[in-house]
Amino acid sequence: MADTAKVILIEGNPANPEPAEHIIKFPGGSIAVCRTSDNEYWAHIEVNHKDGPNGQILEDDHRQSKNGEVVTSRVDYNYPHTDIPAIQYHENINHIAVRIKTKGGK
Repeated sequence: MADTAKVILIEGNPANPEPAEHIIKFPGGSIAVCRTSDNEYWAHIEVNHKDGPNGQILEDDHRQSKNGEVVTSRVDYNYPHTDIPAIQYHENINHIAVRIKTKGGK
């Protein structure tokens, strides 16, 4: 990992509760990690498409910055390697989410 990387470690330790949601905002969108009630996690990628009049950012949306557009996509597999096509109609995507749990249950 690069020396300039900022790492946010979410430990999921019930004895040391953490915020239920962590958000990283960047120009064009945001990435959020949200803990569920059963200690699994949703990873959300938001692409900003919401405009006010004349392209203004809507002030009531805490995740908004500049508008964004998905330009390509990919999914990587550990094994077996399987080629899959990029997500179709990527120019219209505004949200992608995956739910993750620890392997072997809680």
